[in-house]
Amino acid sequence: MKSALFVTDLDGTLVRENNEIELADLLAIKYWKQSGNLWVVATGRKWDSVEQLIKKYDLSADALILENGALILDASKEIIWQKNIQSETVNQIRNIDLSVVKKVCLVTSYSQTTPQRLLEWTSFKQFSDHTISAIALQYDTADIAKQNIDKVKLALNDVVFRNMNYIDIAPKCCSKGNAIQFLVDKWALNNSKIAVIGDSFNDISMFEVSSQAFTLEHAEKAMHNQDALVVKNVQEAINMVRMEWFF
Repeated sequence: MKSALFVTDLDGTLVRENNEIELADLLAIKYWKQSGNLWVVATGRKWDSVEQLIKKYDLSADALILENGALILDASKEIIWQKNIQSETVNQIRNIDLSVVKKVCLVTSYSQTTPQRLLEWTSFKQFSDHTISAIALQYDTADIAKQNIDKVKLALNDVVFRNMNYIDIAPKCCSKGNAIQFLVDKWALNNSKIAVIGDSFNDISMFEVSSQAFTLEHAEKAMHNQDALVVKNVQEAINMVRMEWFF
């Protein structure tokens, strides 16, 4: 029986500058899995960019939580959970002041037979028949995104997170935390051995369903005020969990 689950965010956590993963973190994850434990990725990214990363580093995740919990794929890349954004939400984007938004990106729904597309707002208005699973509003700076997030939350009915200089929009009831709880229930895991690590506000829901949460030294100060231990990297977090749970 697999004994423990470790969930890692990608950008800013496992993946650093230039889309690179540190060797120490790679080795820690591989040792964790070789010891019979489960490793899951939880990210706001869509499938193809995660696929490229996994192939590049020869990683094998037991599940992938994508698009902030709107899509979960198993180890065989089969869909085990999926939810899309309602069409009314896309229409509500028009109620947001887009003059301060650098770019509006919409992700088309994942399918094993049809590649996902990343559409900009102008393109989407021409091809509005697409089913959308995620939306991201890109701002010039994190401060501008921070100033606008409350307005976006008021304009939309779906889930809204800030991730650095982006505001991510996910379908109702979707979050990384809910996706983790779905997997914990599905796999009948021990709730006392669930560890997570993340560096941004879309990761807080993971902290709420874990028995041990970690955030990064470089994360925004507000993240250090969450109920999470502050570490320098994924390797340090995994080593701490191993020492506490297995030795």
